[in-house]
Amino acid sequence: MREKAIVVENLKKRFGNKVVHDGVSFTVYDGEIFVIMGPSGTGKSVLLKQIARLIEPDEGKILVYGMDVLNLKDEELEKFRETLTYVFQSGALFDSYPVWYNVAFYLIEKKGVKEKIARERASYYLSLLGLSGTEDLYPSELSGGMRKRVAVARALCMNPKCILFDEPTSGLDPVMTAIFDRLIIRLRNEFNKTCVVVSHDVNSAFRIADRIGILFKGKMVEIGTPEEIRNSRNPVVKQFINGEPEGPITEVLEQENG
Repeated sequence: MREKAIVVENLKKRFGNKVVHDGVSFTVYDGEIFVIMGPSGTGKSVLLKQIARLIEPDEGKILVYGMDVLNLKDEELEKFRETLTYVFQSGALFDSYPVWYNVAFYLIEKKGVKEKIARERASYYLSLLGLSGTEDLYPSELSGGMRKRVAVARALCMNPKCILFDEPTSGLDPVMTAIFDRLIIRLRNEFNKTCVVVSHDVNSAFRIADRIGILFKGKMVEIGTPEEIRNSRNPVVKQFINGEPEGPITEVLEQENG
């Protein structure tokens, strides 16, 4: 039986009068790529940030490899941060530091690793991602795709079990998107990482996912393999994956916009 990496139970979150999540529940298994999809404004990134404990939910339970995320004691928090890492959509690199220091930041600042050793480790992970020779460049000197790969190298440097990706292919051209998709698959296959990916890109999701969860109106309306999602009879799922202009998603948007 596969180990449960992430368990989300009855998660609820609202901002003012706006209900974002109204009882979201799902399980991610160790070593799988789980893609979260759904229309814009359904709270996919908010969901990811709650799992990473960057935003607190109003109700519900989140377990990450058995750790109760919402009730961690101080001494458990560091273990949690080393178990699960969040890769921001923008990469969230430090502009004033060179690439190698960005990658090794956690080792130096949190673990007290000496800079020489930390740089060697950073160079190793950069080389794995095809970024050898970028160590002394600054983020402003890199392309968008390169910055995203540096952010992944930084995550790998922390050696987490699970990596959360928020729209990793946003702003990338089709070729770079395919390259980044291959990288996520490689993280699972070669590095044994569990990956949770928020994405709008249906083609990308079908390429990388072991399972896909469709988020709509505050709930996971369907979870399944790419084949199951592709053949779904759920009208919300069908409209979303086919990019159809008419359907339940459009009706909700029209109601919300008056």
